[in-house]
Amino acid sequence: MSSGSSTGKKVIAAIIPVAIGGIIWLSPVPEGLTPQAWHMFAIFAATIAAILTQPLPSGAVMLIALCVTIFTNTLTEAKALSGFSSGTVWLIFCAYVLSLGFVTSGLGNRIAYKMLSLFGGSSLGIAYSLGVSDLIMAPAMPSVTARSGGIIFPIARSINGVLGSAPGETGKRIGDFLTMVCFQFTPITGAIFLTGMAANPLVTSLAKNSLDVEITWGGWFIAAVVPAMVCFCLMPLLLYKILNPELKRTPEAKEMGRRSLETLGAMTRVEKKVAFGFILALIGWGTSLITGLSATSVGLGLAAYLFAVRAVDWKALLNDHAAWDTVIWFSVIISLAGGLSDLGFIKWMAAILGSSVHGFGAIQTFVLLGVLYIYVHYLFATASGHVAALYVPFAATAIAAGAPPMMVAICFGIFSNLMWSTTEYGGGPGPIYFAQGYFERARFYKINFLIVTVNVLLIFAVGLVWWKLLGYY
Repeated sequence: MSSGSSTGKKVIAAIIPVAIGGIIWLSPVPEGLTPQAWHMFAIFAATIAAILTQPLPSGAVMLIALCVTIFTNTLTEAKALSGFSSGTVWLIFCAYVLSLGFVTSGLGNRIAYKMLSLFGGSSLGIAYSLGVSDLIMAPAMPSVTARSGGIIFPIARSINGVLGSAPGETGKRIGDFLTMVCFQFTPITGAIFLTGMAANPLVTSLAKNSLDVEITWGGWFIAAVVPAMVCFCLMPLLLYKILNPELKRTPEAKEMGRRSLETLGAMTRVEKKVAFGFILALIGWGTSLITGLSATSVGLGLAAYLFAVRAVDWKALLNDHAAWDTVIWFSVIISLAGGLSDLGFIKWMAAILGSSVHGFGAIQTFVLLGVLYIYVHYLFATASGHVAALYVPFAATAIAAGAPPMMVAICFGIFSNLMWSTTEYGGGPGPIYFAQGYFERARFYKINFLIVTVNVLLIFAVGLVWWKLLGYY
């Protein structure tokens, strides 16, 4: 690609968000809104557009948006910087610290190889062994790219190589199946835990600040685990039926897991320290209602422990750009979303959406908006951007229609995970899996659409029964 062409694309990428923000800013203020609220929306819309077009890295875009809100007096300096004091931001940062421990110590690989050595004797056994590995690591690794793309995917690729299943005709042996099933496991495992995906804590922050719904780590888990685990169990069986891998028995893969474990040797002291910290964190998050400790406090204690016992090196964390980018990105988006809510824009938007679904019952409105929330993700390249833009107005509309607030808040949080597996650009692991060449784009999209649709139906069918038992409605 020529430098001129690259420069031209960057200019266009910068012009689009500026134009969107400018047009909204200069347009007449709709009835029911203050000029300040309308200007806040203009800044927010331009920011989301910039996240999609990427004229600059997300962190830089966010700092620019922050300055615009301050210098235009749309938000006070204290309001604009309030997101940096959000416990949500620091919870996800602490989870990144634990994630770094899993990767650098080798504990993540050990878990995956152990599962493979136990259950890897068949193609379905391999699928579930890698899925369970993903599930075990999910509460400790909010980065789905690191968890699925950095640990699960390399192992799956190695298995495909051992079994001689490359992209193309030999992909039918097991490669097609294993690639797709690992890709589809991660949004399900991420949906089960508040710390299972980077945008989940953002969901809880938005729910608390804009919907007045407080979701704890344990509350999220209890509400999500039953419907999501039904998806976890059935999804591989459906893909097995669709793709019908030629290799049914795979003793080579099981042996590969055993050999890899032998190569790793006994657990190192660092692995044991990380594992102990992980167990303590799970206990802390799961007993927060008893201890009174918030999820953030537990996370900070975990990070302090990992640094104190030298299980994670501070200098290594300084090089973890994703963790620091998250602090900037999430802090500012929480401030911007809070500004929209405080200035009355969300309430106004919910009223507009509510009028469009007038005449539907509470549950019907909830289901309709949930389905729309999922499939509109074809327009988004990140789950976080989607959540920041649409979570509150969609959830607020369903709640205003009479749907139970807690049920709505958590269900839309679950959908914020499932939605990114519709395309190869919808979430971090997508490009990694798609680039292997096992699927043409049309086939990839068709299978993803089917799997996501089945998962959504299962979440509604099982979830509505489970949430009824929990007393949400």
